Amino acid sequence: MASNNRPSKKERQESARDKARQMAEQQRQREKRNQMITIWSIVGVVVVVVAVVVGFIWMNSSRSIPTTGPAPAVATEQGGVVLTSTTEIADGADVGEVDVESVGEANVGDGQPSELEGAEASAEGEPVNVIVYADPNCVHCADFEQTNGEQLNQWLDAGDITLEYRLVNFLDSPGTENYSSRAANAAICVAEESPESYNDYIAQIFAAYDGQGMSNDELKEMASGLGVDISSCVDGNTYRPFVDWTSDLALADGVAGTPSVWVQGKNWAVDGADQGFAEWTQSIIDEHQGA
Repeated sequence: MASNNRPSKKERQESARDKARQMAEQQRQREKRNQMITIWSIVGVVVVVVAVVVGFIWMNSSRSIPTTGPAPAVATEQGGVVLTSTTEIADGADVGEVDVESVGEANVGDGQPSELEGAEASAEGEPVNVIVYADPNCVHCADFEQTNGEQLNQWLDAGDITLEYRLVNFLDSPGTENYSSRAANAAICVAEESPESYNDYIAQIFAAYDGQGMSNDELKEMASGLGVDISSCVDGNTYRPFVDWTSDLALADGVAGTPSVWVQGKNWAVDGADQGFAEWTQSIIDEHQGA
C-alpha cells in the first residue's frame, strides 16, 4: 500500500509563511542587488540553506505560543484595527477567541492578489476604506510610513478615510526573538488599552526601525511614554495567537509581502503600480466624493 506523504495542514501553513518571509526579505535586499550581481548564484544557495535552518529554529522557538487565544475587542474579522481618526478606533467585530488551526489553506502565489476579504469599497458618503498590511520589522513598511504617515493623518482627521492596519509577522526570526510578533502584540495591547494612543504607537514603531527590533522592555517603555501601561499584556504574550491568526488569514488571501496596501478594494500594487500612493489614493478620494 502506498504511503501518504502529503504534508499536514500545519506544515503547509508553515511552508507558506516561510515563503512570505523570503519574499519580504527579497524586497529588503533590492537596493543591494547591483553590488551583488557577480556573486548572486552563490548567495542564492546560501539564502536557501539559511532559510531552511532559520525556518526550523523559528518553528521550534514558536512552540510556546498557543494556537488559540483572545482577539482584542477592537479587532475586525480579518485581524485588523480600524482608525477613524488619529485618536479614535472603530468598534470591533466581536471576534472572541481565535484558533490559528481553523484558518484555511495558504494561497501564496508569485503575483499580487486582485481581491481581498473584507476590503469592500465603502458606500457613498462614507470615508474611503484604506487597508495596510504591515510587518513591524519590514524596512519597506517603515519607508511607507515615513513617506505617507503625515498624509494619512491628514486624511484621517479630515474624515476622508478610515485606516485599517493588519499587522503580520512574516519577518519573525530567532535572531530578533520574533520581533515582528512581539511588536505587533504590543501594538494590539496599546489599541485595546488606549485607543487614542494607537496611531502614535504604530508611527513610533516604524520610526524606530533598525532591522534588529526592540526588546519587550523597550516596547513597554515606548508605550509608557504615551501614558499607556502594557506590561502584563506584553509579558503574557496576550495577543500573540491573534497575530499568528491574522498572518495566516493574510496568507490565505494571497497576501505574502509587506506593505500591501488596499484602497476601496483595489490593490495599490496592481491598480496603482504606476503612481505614488498619495497621488493614487487622492484620486480615489476625489472620485468617491464626486470632486
